[in-house]
Amino acid sequence: MNQREDLIQELNQLLKGTHMGAFLFEDLRDKLMDRDLKQEFHQYLTLLKEHEEMLTTHIHKLGGESVDHAGVMGTISDVMSMIKNMTLLDDQAVITEAMKGIEMGMKALRSFDERHFNMSQTLNWELDIMRDDYHIIFHSLHKHGLLRKKASSACS
Repeated sequence: MNQREDLIQELNQLLKGTHMGAFLFEDLRDKLMDRDLKQEFHQYLTLLKEHEEMLTTHIHKLGGESVDHAGVMGTISDVMSMIKNMTLLDDQAVITEAMKGIEMGMKALRSFDERHFNMSQTLNWELDIMRDDYHIIFHSLHKHGLLRKKASSACS
């Protein structure tokens, strides 16, 4: 396999993970009670969909075929997370699960970076945008989680 094919394969792995992340956030959004938080999750989903489009575009520019789903293992993982998420009882638990999902995305990007691909400036820039978006989402979720903990302890 040459470097271009390796890059296409690795971008498809990122795309599969992004599909899984979008699926997770859709599932979690539907479990939220707070309308404002639900709206924020909708915004997070919009960002994840933009990431899917960016990755798909780059894969096609490189002459590759992009995956349109998370793959067999991803689908199994999606079903397992849906089953696990059925037990989430409050918005705080949903936030915690969402933070775990974003951490997985950040880890996947770090792993991609370790492979040191020779990429276009545009792809590098767009991967930086993804990284920034993940950090923004993570910090926003963290803030919501802290505020909810503070509010629930004040009510006790």
